[in-house]
Amino acid sequence: MRLVRLALVLSGLLAASVFSRGAVAEDLATISRGGRLYDNFHLELQEHARRISHLANAKVGGAAGALVNRCVECHGWDYRGSAGATPTPARGIAALDGGSPAKVAAVLADATHNYAAVLEAQDIEALAQFVTRGQIDMAAFIDPKTGAVDGNPERGALIYQTICANCHGTDGQANDNMPAMRDFARANPWHALHSMLNGHPGGSMPSLRALPASQLADTLAYIQTLPSRSTIASTVRGGRLYDNWMKETGRGAPEGMHPAYAALPAKPADLKPSATWRCVECHGWDYLGKDGRTAEGGHKAPFGGLRKFAGGSTAAVRKVLDNDVHRMGGLLSERDKTDLANFVTAGQVDMARFIDYATWKFRGDPPAGEPFYHTICAGCHGADGRAIRTMPPLGRMANEDPLHALHGIQNGHPGESMPPLRAVPDEVVAAVLAYAQTLPTRK
Repeated sequence: MRLVRLALVLSGLLAASVFSRGAVAEDLATISRGGRLYDNFHLELQEHARRISHLANAKVGGAAGALVNRCVECHGWDYRGSAGATPTPARGIAALDGGSPAKVAAVLADATHNYAAVLEAQDIEALAQFVTRGQIDMAAFIDPKTGAVDGNPERGALIYQTICANCHGTDGQANDNMPAMRDFARANPWHALHSMLNGHPGGSMPSLRALPASQLADTLAYIQTLPSRSTIASTVRGGRLYDNWMKETGRGAPEGMHPAYAALPAKPADLKPSATWRCVECHGWDYLGKDGRTAEGGHKAPFGGLRKFAGGSTAAVRKVLDNDVHRMGGLLSERDKTDLANFVTAGQVDMARFIDYATWKFRGDPPAGEPFYHTICAGCHGADGRAIRTMPPLGRMANEDPLHALHGIQNGHPGESMPPLRAVPDEVVAAVLAYAQTLPTRK
């Protein structure tokens, strides 16, 4: 295999080569850059995607207008296109492996592909070098049906824990802008292997093309054994992001009012512009939006509720977060969006089961909640609920905004150390909050 031969030359495992070491290194750098352009040339070149299709035949790929001109969208992560493990609209490029870079460059510039209109000559050359010299037969390492990697995890651990762990963490969960490494490697091992070979477009991940493909397979096999991110941990963090993603992430909101909020004919006069970027400000503490309830004096959520997404697809929610209405794509990391989507689909609570809306009292027994309060909550909030000076007395919050109080006890408070109590039985939660409503309401 061409890649393995190049890696062997670079690592000094072959006695002779037609290239000098410097020439080989430069060659591999060009091939790897071509692989990143194949992945997403918009990111690699720090451009914005064109939301039009470059395809001459709009029937290729169905709704061609949704394509953003990424090579991988047409030809796949395993380079086999419609015949690949995860079929894509066009034919594969495997037949071009070992061919003429000049001929591939001509194809990239033809009327069908039209990349000459958006790429410089050196970019097209790098892509052509990748297509003709950088592909590997992924079926030799990855089962096309199961996605399982044929590699030795013990050997792969050495490479991962020395080369990869510094950025991705020893458990593969340190990078906030991507899923846990195990989840990514199991969901799409072909994408993972392509990224290991070439690096991430526009990012700092190094290309590991200097290593033999078999060692990369060992590493990928090890990554598939790493722990998955806890769904419940993701869900409760999503609840905190729903409350106030700015506090939870430490990032600021854009200047001015959210465009969707700004378009409303009537807005609360005392509402801060940054608050309009909070999910709860739009959809409410009971997640029912304009059809929901709010405590006395609170702002009524002006938009639709989220209950229709409960039990649904996290991918669908992520897509909504990125759309032109919500505009959260550039504000939240990939992990943030996953956490928020997990909360919306799996973390919403029917608050009417806990709260009597006629009286705004919790449906729990205060005396039964007292011992739980003093063991779980009093260590931070104090015996009378007034120990934390940066928030109102707990008794006031539980009485004046019980919806908020219930959301907070289920998910924790954004940017703070309060533990989520979602694992505590519902009757205990209701009793603790009922007891909290008996606590003093003044400092």
